[in-house]
Amino acid sequence: MTVTIAGVTPRDTVTPRSIPELAEIVRELHGERKPFAFAGGGTHLELGNAPSALDTVIRTTVLDEVIDYTPEDQTITVQAGITLAELDEVLAEHGQMLPLDAADRRQATVGGVVAANAYGRRRLRYGTAKDLIIGVEIVRPDGVRARGGGKVIKNVAGFDLPKLMVGSLGTLGAIASVTFRLYPLPQATRAAVLHFEREAPIADVLRELTARRLEPESVALYNYDALVVTFAGTRAGVGAQMRTLLDDIARACSVDAVELSDLEREAYEQRERAVRRDGPWRLHVIAPPSERVATAASVVPASPLAVPVAYPTIGVSFHSISDATFAGGPDASPDWHVRGLRDSVASTTRGRAHVVFDAMPAAARGIVDAWGPPPPSLPLMRALKDNFDPHRLCNPGRFVGGL
Repeated sequence: MTVTIAGVTPRDTVTPRSIPELAEIVRELHGERKPFAFAGGGTHLELGNAPSALDTVIRTTVLDEVIDYTPEDQTITVQAGITLAELDEVLAEHGQMLPLDAADRRQATVGGVVAANAYGRRRLRYGTAKDLIIGVEIVRPDGVRARGGGKVIKNVAGFDLPKLMVGSLGTLGAIASVTFRLYPLPQATRAAVLHFEREAPIADVLRELTARRLEPESVALYNYDALVVTFAGTRAGVGAQMRTLLDDIARACSVDAVELSDLEREAYEQRERAVRRDGPWRLHVIAPPSERVATAASVVPASPLAVPVAYPTIGVSFHSISDATFAGGPDASPDWHVRGLRDSVASTTRGRAHVVFDAMPAAARGIVDAWGPPPPSLPLMRALKDNFDPHRLCNPGRFVGGL
């Protein structure tokens, strides 16, 4: 099966059947100075810029074993190719879970989710992969295996290797296996939706949630007018928090609030997954949590494909845009529209927010920079890239600033 990375099709695709075989393949490609990239379930292959060169894609989907699972310690070590859905089944037998979100748990692999630093609505409660990963084994771009963090056999001095690999997008090496901390499955999960006609009461509700020391699993704003607050935990704890939300906070903020059935809650979550998964143009706006997320993202064009979904307590909103939205104008180039969008977001938030494109049509590749202006940390990032991959063979050019 041919895999395309950000619009680039490789000469060859290989699927190692073991971690030693993965290391051997990487070692051979490094020795021949052939550029390569890694792929799991393929759910984040559109993220980032097109690789500047690509000979071979190495698929890790067969590396799907559970290496070590200690339920009493709430830790598990798995190979990178296991999907989140497969992992869910293993953990559910012991009443545990890995609360990382993906738009498609049946396809998304552990390695891909870590490499892309994918997250969803539960980031509010559990954080991202950086907060859950405690150990990692990688295959460096030269084919050497190394480990860092928990259950260490060989550490890499000077680096917090597990966290370094989160969000590295396969540019520093292949993730071979990961050790995670786990959480117990909640006894109960309940959600309510609060409807708004204007933005101001949203901030009032968020302040009340904090002031009353509630601990929602997630807070998601749909289309800037429906705030879904989800609680998960013990039945008694969830029930008490729901009563506070429905009886006290909604009344104090003068907003309508209704508890959702399980089917209604799932319908909202499906809409969230859709905006992160479907559509030719997908992007997210990142702003400080102190910035009203609806203000930061209101300049993004509306689209019939999917309603925008924001996490206002985190400062992130996701959008899916049709091709027609970026058509027309004095310049037919998509870069004209993208630059205008980025300028509008920056202007609206006094330069405190920026836009990252998670997917774009093939015609926009090489014209639109998925990441936008590089961060001040780019020199440090470049130094890390030079340290791990001095020959620039590992997914070259796909990451921020052409790394």
